[in-house]
Amino acid sequence: MKLLKYLISAINIVTIISGCSADVEKPDKNNKEYFYIIVIGQSNAAGKAPVESSPGWLKSSNYQVDNYYVWNSEKNIFQPYQSGVNVGTEINSDNHLGFDIFFAKLFTDKYNKQLYCIKQTLDSTPISEKGSPAPGRWTPSIHLIPDNERSMISELNIKLENAQRFADMNDIKLTPVAVLLHQGESDASEAVRLNDYETNFTSLISYLRENINDTIPIINGEIFYVNNNFKKVNSIFHSYSEKDQNFMTVNMQNHQSSIGDNLHYDIDALEYLGRKMFEYYEILKK
Repeated sequence: MKLLKYLISAINIVTIISGCSADVEKPDKNNKEYFYIIVIGQSNAAGKAPVESSPGWLKSSNYQVDNYYVWNSEKNIFQPYQSGVNVGTEINSDNHLGFDIFFAKLFTDKYNKQLYCIKQTLDSTPISEKGSPAPGRWTPSIHLIPDNERSMISELNIKLENAQRFADMNDIKLTPVAVLLHQGESDASEAVRLNDYETNFTSLISYLRENINDTIPIINGEIFYVNNNFKKVNSIFHSYSEKDQNFMTVNMQNHQSSIGDNLHYDIDALEYLGRKMFEYYEILKK
């Protein structure tokens, strides 16, 4: 089964790479350097706030964020962000909102530059390879992932490689400026995963640094305060931030508003998270 799993993965990689189109969309032909963020994690990273709760500025702009482009992994090009049309998550036409749009608006408004984004998000994905079945896992130790489950790291790497191929074909430079991370709920939900979370989280951050940029700002947000296990995950984030000068965690203690399930942040909480992530980015950027 393991051999079959790797063969299928290899076939998928070849298929995706061979599907890279030479007919790419290039938003600004005069721009030779594209600054981009990487958004990764679980459902709160994708965003679950209903489009009906959109802020006024987003509604008035037809649910677009000026100068914000996200990677469309089906077409292997960057396209303008628009809720319900192109958002870069698992379902590209999803009409739910995430924290990234608030970060992007602050970035593009302040610097008067385009911002690009590559997302790898999937609901219910722990880092740990242990516990009950999951749709995918974030562990960098890909060989430990159970059969028939997805490797989030592998899928992210494919997107990064295809985005670099896009850049090479268009004679531009892709420059990552930050990793925005929201993950931990699925690890907090099972003791066998929670027991290893500090080690697993550190391994994931180390992998990202080794494979993207060793000093890139990595900013995450606390998960919802569901119970003591979830609070323990948050404490691990804060403990880690004391050891990594390029990592910061947004404290969400006074912003625990959800879409009604006490798990997924609503638009107010997501706006606060995105704004604080940008504030921390300003502190961490070199």
